[in-house]
Amino acid sequence: MIPLDSARQIAEGFLDAEIRGRFSYPIVIVDYAVNELDDGYVFPYNGKAYVEAGDWHQAMAGNSPIVVDKRTGEARFSA
Repeated sequence: MIPLDSARQIAEGFLDAEIRGRFSYPIVIVDYAVNELDDGYVFPYNGKAYVEAGDWHQAMAGNSPIVVDKRTGEARFSA
């Protein structure tokens, strides 16, 4: 089983590979909304200024959270 801190590192790497390069502003994991399921962890993400200060100019819409499988460590977008 992969612990939460390791799963978070995997999710950060997935954000780097799949998301961050597409935006002109920083993207962060929404820590207070991370959820642990029986088989994985769910990592929502959004624009940093939106998460920290409510700046709607950096809010993302329609983004699927990242799911990291507890057993394999595989990261993917939620279905």
